Amino acid sequence: MDKELREVSIEGCREIGRGAHGIVYQTAPDMLVKVYREEVPMESIRREQALARWAFVKGLPTAIPFDVVRVGNCRGMVYELLDAVPAQEYIHRSPEHLERFIRESVKLMKQVHGTLAEPGELPDMKQQTLGWAESLRDKLPPAQYAKLMRIIHGIPDRLTLLHADFHLKNILICHDELMLIDMDTLCTGDPVFELATVYNSYREFPSIDPEAAAFLGIDVETAERICDRTFELYLGENDAGQAEAAVRKARLLGCVRIIDYMDRHRELPPREKCIRHCLRDIGILLEEDFPA
Repeated sequence: MDKELREVSIEGCREIGRGAHGIVYQTAPDMLVKVYREEVPMESIRREQALARWAFVKGLPTAIPFDVVRVGNCRGMVYELLDAVPAQEYIHRSPEHLERFIRESVKLMKQVHGTLAEPGELPDMKQQTLGWAESLRDKLPPAQYAKLMRIIHGIPDRLTLLHADFHLKNILICHDELMLIDMDTLCTGDPVFELATVYNSYREFPSIDPEAAAFLGIDVETAERICDRTFELYLGENDAGQAEAAVRKARLLGCVRIIDYMDRHRELPPREKCIRHCLRDIGILLEEDFPA
């Protein structure tokens, strides 16, 4: 496999991040290696490399990829980054660090959302979500399904940049500044789709299984704190009714995304439990006076 690639060992290296497609290790004080799962094709790795460079050129704080390597039977991406500290390690140091992390992560999120892409340059999250929602036609009562599709269609079309997997496992602290990693999910759309990933990471998944919070390196209470405070700061300029509507819409979209993820990963043990939980939450949300 890829015998022309330079081989790198991660033996004894510290894990500092983990995502759906791979694990990030610190192999030297100034070097990270993201080791992809064995099934991830080279095409996807090259695409993430290009997206990370694109984001860097746009002025976003992210690690710079410069080499694809071989790590055992897997491929890896080498990043140059000095003194990286995992976000979960940083927030455990003090309550003040937790609050600062939340505030700075919201600033970072707004910086991402202040960046625009060209039409067709990146995937459109609204179109992706409509595709995911179509698979729910046979899982929801007809009236609920129609309302769900109406809500998604009603979300404004935007070229706003989204990270689309915004949680602390994809954030590093470098010289006291936050930096994003795992740029393979970059897309465009209304910021509510980003807030959906925040809700999923810190509230929806941990409410299904507390181990989801443990995966992030925190407990359920801390995860809920990060979620609630993030929404509070991000939506601070909205009135209470608008903020509540945004939270409910983010939660609804998040459940749609979780069901799609579970449908594509049938090997995951909590799959059926997650789908039942999310279908229940979707039903509850759609029975409310939900503004489309």
